[in-house]
Amino acid sequence: MDTRPPVDRDVLRIGFDGEGRAVVIEEYSGFLHGRLYYEAFVRHDGDVVEAARFDTDGPIYLHEYRFVDGLMRSADTVARRGSGRESYAYTNGRISRVEIEHDGRAPSVLTAEHDDRGLVRVVEVMSRRSEVRYERPPAGFDLEAACRTIEDALLTLIPDAVARLAVDGPAACVALSYYRSDALSFEVHGATEDERAALAAIDAQAAWSPADFEASTDVDLDDAGPVRLVRQELALLDADNLDAAAGSEVGRRLLCTVAARLNLRDWSDTLPVADDFVVYPVDLELVDLERNLADCLPPDRLARLRERGLL
Repeated sequence: MDTRPPVDRDVLRIGFDGEGRAVVIEEYSGFLHGRLYYEAFVRHDGDVVEAARFDTDGPIYLHEYRFVDGLMRSADTVARRGSGRESYAYTNGRISRVEIEHDGRAPSVLTAEHDDRGLVRVVEVMSRRSEVRYERPPAGFDLEAACRTIEDALLTLIPDAVARLAVDGPAACVALSYYRSDALSFEVHGATEDERAALAAIDAQAAWSPADFEASTDVDLDDAGPVRLVRQELALLDADNLDAAAGSEVGRRLLCTVAARLNLRDWSDTLPVADDFVVYPVDLELVDLERNLADCLPPDRLARLRERGLL
């Protein structure tokens, strides 16, 4: 790895030892004119493996992993913003318990249950409170059908939440705001016509930004059918390919379908609304705004919004 890579493109270089193990990783930036901006070193010493990562400001982290009979038994980590330790126990060669200690976080224990088909359940206990982190879907579980169940539940839960909004005047819009990685964890925001007009005078996109709306409330999704299991399965879909984000896309489309159905609803018994009142889902960064509006509103309503300078 003595030869310097081209300076006009991004380069990832990996160096291996005599046993074929990666021991040096270098990342060069073409944008920074060939600058080496990340490098990592891995050291193997019997049953101990050390990994250190650096950037131009110095060390980022140091990790030490200890193995017994080929199984990792502990991981000690030190980084710029803290340190931690995890220890691992196994039953019949499969991990069954993880004890976790990290700075700024209460200690916790993960317990994994297995059967002859594999992993059944993972439960985390922290401060005497337990939470299921993973549970194998039951036989015959259908993700698409489960999503439809949640859609139907949200058609009741969202209007109930909207009725709690403290809006001062006819509502111009209701936004279902979410983080792109988890569309099934969202809040309901509302804006009046005057409020949206004031935001639009600043910037057209601001008129659609739920973070700038004054009225908001939560939606209790615990009553929305199999929501925990669906969240889990969507997260696993994302983990398979972070770039494709297939799970997040399913969640986004689900909210768009719900919003489209809510836009057909008579809202007069819920709260006073403006003539062009719309319900729409959007991520807090507004990345999905235009395609979400196209997915939940008919073309003629989109055209009217453009005519008003709101798009």
